[in-house]
Amino acid sequence: MTSAETGRTYRVRAANLAPDSDNKIHDDETARRFGFSAALVPGVEVFAYAVHPLVDAYGPAFLDGGAVAVRFRRPVYDGEVVEVTAQPASDGWTLQVIGPDAEVRALGTGHAPSATKRDGIDLGRFRVATMPAQPPPADDRSLAAGTVLGTVVELADADPCAGYVAGNNETSALYVDEGIVHPGILLRMVNASLFGNVELGPWIHTASDCTFLGTARTGTTLSSRAVVTALSSRNGNDYVHYDALVLADGAPALLAHHTAIYRLAAS
Repeated sequence: MTSAETGRTYRVRAANLAPDSDNKIHDDETARRFGFSAALVPGVEVFAYAVHPLVDAYGPAFLDGGAVAVRFRRPVYDGEVVEVTAQPASDGWTLQVIGPDAEVRALGTGHAPSATKRDGIDLGRFRVATMPAQPPPADDRSLAAGTVLGTVVELADADPCAGYVAGNNETSALYVDEGIVHPGILLRMVNASLFGNVELGPWIHTASDCTFLGTARTGTTLSSRAVVTALSSRNGNDYVHYDALVLADGAPALLAHHTAIYRLAAS
């Protein structure tokens, strides 16, 4: 165990940064129709909360070889103060995101930065593909295993990146002071690989297993290349599983194994 590996706690007020999103699960009325108390805070933001203590422990080096996996168990709602706990374990860290009601909203694991995490990653399978002019409906054909999704491209302008940090109630000055793209923004690119390529109704991001491959800086061009790995169903919900590689000016920044409910069971 290194000196960095002591238990850490991070408290943050959750914020729904997507109330006007095309994904209406982040709208109160639609979320309630599906049985939730209110609009869901996006999983990307909950992921960002969970990453905070690991970046706090290792500094920017965590974004150049660290790994984190998060599974969302229960919704987080706008305005709730959640507590992220990070406890050292024999093979890394255990993470929990706990709501004000003491219920665990998300579970995860983390691993210290290591250059060896890049070994064995087949980056060549992530091909550049054209985004569809008219995205097809999300179904078992448009999201069949092996489908290469269209490449999403976005400039990481400093002002929007700083706005994300502020909106997410991020307490670390690292991102603005050092011009580092927040990991939540990188995972947003992974989400965009789904909603930019197929037409969706209300949908829910349920899990991400990520390895950071290099630090992305503001001012660079981000791109996300993705390929569908599997479809599955559970309790009437239809899931898509896909892998995505996010690059910054062509250099690998994030590898993500991503899971989402692309079609929700009727409420």
